[in-house]
Amino acid sequence: MNILKKIAAYMTPFQWFEVLGVIGFTIYFAVIDKESEMWYTILSSIAAIAGIFCVVLCAAGRKSQYYWGFINIAGYVAVSWMMKFYGEVMLNALYYLPTQFLGLYLWNKHSAQEEGFVKCRRLSPLWTCILLVVSALGIWGYKYLLTALGGNAAWLDSASTVISIVANALMVLRFREQWLLWIIVDAVTVVMWLGTGDYIMTAMWAFYLLNAVYGFVTWTRKSRA
Repeated sequence: MNILKKIAAYMTPFQWFEVLGVIGFTIYFAVIDKESEMWYTILSSIAAIAGIFCVVLCAAGRKSQYYWGFINIAGYVAVSWMMKFYGEVMLNALYYLPTQFLGLYLWNKHSAQEEGFVKCRRLSPLWTCILLVVSALGIWGYKYLLTALGGNAAWLDSASTVISIVANALMVLRFREQWLLWIIVDAVTVVMWLGTGDYIMTAMWAFYLLNAVYGFVTWTRKSRA
């Protein structure tokens, strides 16, 4: 109960809208889904609910987002594997999961203890250009690997994966520009999951997109401070 009270204290009315929206859509689509296997629906629902708490707390600059992230990653890896989104599987299992530990350590080390949120930073113009070039080359190259593996929606999967790698690195290092990349990632992934007919995952990523915009505004204000 104390954990839930702390989370409630961190969240704004807009973030409550996001959380309740994802929970509501998840329950609705889980009930009406008569085609998916039970385990798929359960894992998809767990990933969605844990995921929205993770990104909401991240936008608030709270290190507790990483605890929810562990749960989200486990569920999301399973449903992505079932849908043959191998880029998403590799991204989450081989990259997100290990960096969860690093991120938790760094955020704990660089948190403003008296105010409770992590200290935000900004990228220089030079590093912004470098990351754009590296991301474009990575998307182009990774697409061919996913195609060779027989993955679905290779271009979308590649773009989502590569940009996510860069965005997550910026998140761990506390740069506000992560949110601009998350906006791109979330928009691409909404389209990717919409094509599968999995409306739980589609709703989750749609709310992630809203949260990314909110996160960019919040972190821009905090980085100025």
